[in-house]
Amino acid sequence: MASVAAPHVPIEDPQFYLDDPWPTFAWMRENAPFHYYPPLDACVLTRHVDVKEVASRATEFVSSRGIFLNDWKYADHGGGDQDETLTDSFFPRGGEQVGTTDPPRHTELRRVIAPAFAPRALRRMQERLTVEIETILSGIVPGAVTDWMPYAGLVPIKAATTLLGLPDADVGRVQFWSDELEKLGGDLTLDELRAAAAEFHSLQQFILDNAEAKRRDPGGEDLLSVLLEAELDDDKLSEANVIMFAMTVLAAGSDTTRALLAGLVHHLARHPEQWEMLRADRSLVPRAIEETLRYVTPARAFGRTAVADTTVNGREVAAGQRLYLMYMAANRDETVFPDPGRFDITRQESTQHLALSTGAHVCAGAALVRLQAPLLVEALLDRFAGIEAAGEAVPVRHVIRNSWTRMPMRFRT
Repeated sequence: MASVAAPHVPIEDPQFYLDDPWPTFAWMRENAPFHYYPPLDACVLTRHVDVKEVASRATEFVSSRGIFLNDWKYADHGGGDQDETLTDSFFPRGGEQVGTTDPPRHTELRRVIAPAFAPRALRRMQERLTVEIETILSGIVPGAVTDWMPYAGLVPIKAATTLLGLPDADVGRVQFWSDELEKLGGDLTLDELRAAAAEFHSLQQFILDNAEAKRRDPGGEDLLSVLLEAELDDDKLSEANVIMFAMTVLAAGSDTTRALLAGLVHHLARHPEQWEMLRADRSLVPRAIEETLRYVTPARAFGRTAVADTTVNGREVAAGQRLYLMYMAANRDETVFPDPGRFDITRQESTQHLALSTGAHVCAGAALVRLQAPLLVEALLDRFAGIEAAGEAVPVRHVIRNSWTRMPMRFRT
């Protein structure tokens, strides 16, 4: 790996992440593990041990003061409440976001949606998704050039609509709204962010319309039906929170899973010997998924803020200090992952990745992510003998999201 001396680290520039940032991150881990970024008064953390430590201390390093760079960049443009971030201001007043609420309230909110991810619910989901995935893959013509991204995106959207009990006819609209939600962490102007957020009004009405239909026909086992019967603070869940929780499910895992499913195909095509290993030994499928999560890291980073003077692995951190947890760098930490730039589905330590974070704020959709990916890989192995790239994959230009907009592939039988 080439050496880098005192690098400039433009964490707000999407191009930085596309221009081989790995030598820079390696230099930072060795020389500046708490790299100060003056424009946002934030420290960028790149070592696995530090990122894991901060993520695990959710009451000391909070999410409520912003998890996106835009929350810090536009800190003076919230909704009027001094404790409200820009992102918070885009959602229903009174609604509580699981991802930006701190413990102990965070724990109470997670408890409300827990039934949707219980083993019984996931088994029911697995049966439905197995059929859906077979239907999706049936659209691939063997040997023809196929853009894999629409297929990779359709699987998690189907999962989200199934979980919420939304009509199949609305899958296209849900995909659009999911994409709009992802823009909140992007490199956008304030006006562009507000334009994206304006699309949420139609999403909120869509959720309310479906909720009203379920009120007229209660007793369903889907998450939206569960939310309508759920209680919080000894009362029925508020309308604002029903909307927020439904939006959380649409966002949590949708883009993460799309990037994971895309990354699996992308890297297995680039490493055909590992595809053959999977064909010969399907017990490697779970490890292949964890290695892809590590290697791709669909969500590159999120922010936290220290609430009091403290230390992290012997380093002093002042109250109010913003910390940017660079998960993608932590997942290439050579002290945890030997030869970290190598994609290896037999890697024993791949489960130590932080792609879904850790602690209280571990990805709300983690169980759903890990449900969908094995089903898809198994279906691909059943249906195709080989996968090969049919052109250059086009990466997404985004500060946080690591994914692709186009991925031409050939699937051979």
